[in-house]
Amino acid sequence: MIAIKDRVHPVFNMSQTGTVVQLKFVPTGMVLVGGSAQQRMYAVLQLDKDGTLIEVPADELMRME
Repeated sequence: MIAIKDRVHPVFNMSQTGTVVQLKFVPTGMVLVGGSAQQRMYAVLQLDKDGTLIEVPADELMRME
């Protein structure tokens, strides 16, 4: 599980490293076999390189250790 202040990087773009500054839930229209997923968690990252903020789905993040 990802938490605020964790140092992370996106799995599909590992050159972007940053710190989680906010977690938010966004409604989704995804339909699954057992029903619909109501929300998806996104993390707002502050990038180390230039300090910009980006939103990445939390399930696409990996902690840096």
